[in-house]
Amino acid sequence: MELRQLEHVLAVVEAGSLTGAASRVGLTQQALSKSLSRLEDSIGGKLFERETRGMALTRLGETVVEHARDVVASAGRLKSAATAELGFERGKMVIGLSPIAATTEIGRSVVRFAEAHPNLRIDVEAGIDREFVAALHRGQIDMALSTQTVDHQDSVLVQQLASEPWGIAGCAGHRQLSKAKSLTDLRGAQWVLGRNTDHLDEAIADAFATLGEPRPQPGMMTTSVLFALTALTHSETLAILPRSLCDNLSTLMWKDLCDGAWASPIFLMRRKRAHLGLGARKLIEALQAENI
Repeated sequence: MELRQLEHVLAVVEAGSLTGAASRVGLTQQALSKSLSRLEDSIGGKLFERETRGMALTRLGETVVEHARDVVASAGRLKSAATAELGFERGKMVIGLSPIAATTEIGRSVVRFAEAHPNLRIDVEAGIDREFVAALHRGQIDMALSTQTVDHQDSVLVQQLASEPWGIAGCAGHRQLSKAKSLTDLRGAQWVLGRNTDHLDEAIADAFATLGEPRPQPGMMTTSVLFALTALTHSETLAILPRSLCDNLSTLMWKDLCDGAWASPIFLMRRKRAHLGLGARKLIEALQAENI
């Protein structure tokens, strides 16, 4: 049994298919299939059953995966710990940072920490919380700073660091928004909406419903923050965005028209029982001191 074989099993579970898993681990589908077969021979039973929608774990496979996550994560932490022990200032730290966290004071805290420790390499990985939880389990990141859309997991420690307000954004001098004192004043507006407000959907719907207004309907939908900002700057469309994303852009205006009811808590997430290097520990201390 080899570590890479366990990594291959986890890749199949996360991708749901041999094709997707092979792409993730950089192997051909045939090579990945052989690796899984060798692991099954070593263990003495089948780990997967082929189904029309992909690969499904057997009961034995579920047991193996449960332990494989611990083994792979431990190996990742061992490598990180060994690197850290070679010297904090020559170490490396990997952080998961969500788009919202990146634009807030949290993101700026990471930048200040990096400036204060120029010899410490800090890799910042973009993503969302469900991706970060998987990366924490695999030992690929030391911590994540993110809003949260998935349930807390027993294996992950979660601590709130900050809260980011959301509001209505439009171009500077927007004819409707500049005069608006209530959400009712935005009636008939055109909207560009993203798919990153899931955690606020109920609060947004309630705010409009309380005033007898329908929830905004998209003229455009996007997953690109850059496109949303471009659309706002060059048109009369409106969007629901976090304040920090708009604060330093002279081309935009931002208003809270819901009395602070729309807010995203931003969390520090790390794996329980994980060994944190000196750099990671110092960053956590800095984040807690600056943002709590």
